[in-house]
Amino acid sequence: MEECLQRYRAPEPRVRIGALLGRNRAASACMDLSDGLADAVRQVAVASGLGAVVDGDALPISPSAREWFRYSGADPVTAAAAGGDDYELLFAVPRRGRSRLATVIRQSRGVPITRIGELTAAPELILMSGGRREPLPEGFVHF
Repeated sequence: MEECLQRYRAPEPRVRIGALLGRNRAASACMDLSDGLADAVRQVAVASGLGAVVDGDALPISPSAREWFRYSGADPVTAAAAGGDDYELLFAVPRRGRSRLATVIRQSRGVPITRIGELTAAPELILMSGGRREPLPEGFVHF
């Protein structure tokens, strides 16, 4: 649990990764996750006129965060997707940008980059996890 508190108290914004994505023209869209993954996915998909499928099993949720969510009675995948205050980036890379993304990964100095899903022609926003297919939860709602 201490790991969760430390990441909350001293977040590491992904400024370098954002700059690399822009400089290398690897991403066609990019957002921070301050209002949660689900909110960012929703905004990118809607702005693009697309839907999305998020692979909840691929989400990089730390073991201590999983433990805390379970202790709180929440499903770790759903809670992580709906939560906020994350200093991570969500970005979309078109197929033609994969070699550019490889350059970003090489220059990222070990910051993990994880493929968590895809934008789709179908308009639904889906969270797949443990063989379940459900609507993507809402992200943080201010009002």
